Amino acid sequence: MLSVNAPKCAHHNNHYDGLMNFMHRDEEVDYYPSRHSTLRHAERFPIPNRIITGRREKTIIPKQNDFKQLGERYRTWAPDRQERFVQRWVEGLSHPKVSHELRSIWVNYLSQCDASLGQKVGNRLNIKPNM
Repeated sequence: MLSVNAPKCAHHNNHYDGLMNFMHRDEEVDYYPSRHSTLRHAERFPIPNRIITGRREKTIIPKQNDFKQLGERYRTWAPDRQERFVQRWVEGLSHPKVSHELRSIWVNYLSQCDASLGQKVGNRLNIKPNM
């Protein structure tokens, strides 16, 4: 950001890629929530005292499977396309800035999509998926 247009107060909301932004950022992460960010959640807003009427139900909410559709999609691909997909993941996770913890997390996510996918990526990165 041009120094003339820079804000006077320190307001940290991680919105930094605006127009004419020349700030040099050397932090490791640029997303929230993060294990490395010092930002914290705002105070909880008080619950209003209004009386609410209606019917209360006690039901079992089925557990959502966020990885099912991704696994089904992966299994529909031809073997050569699956291999290219695995290779792209291995290349991305092999970057020196990617920590071992982050690699393990992603291998576990890929294993939840498809066990063979997580196994292939994990074997190439020397990480065992622990599902």
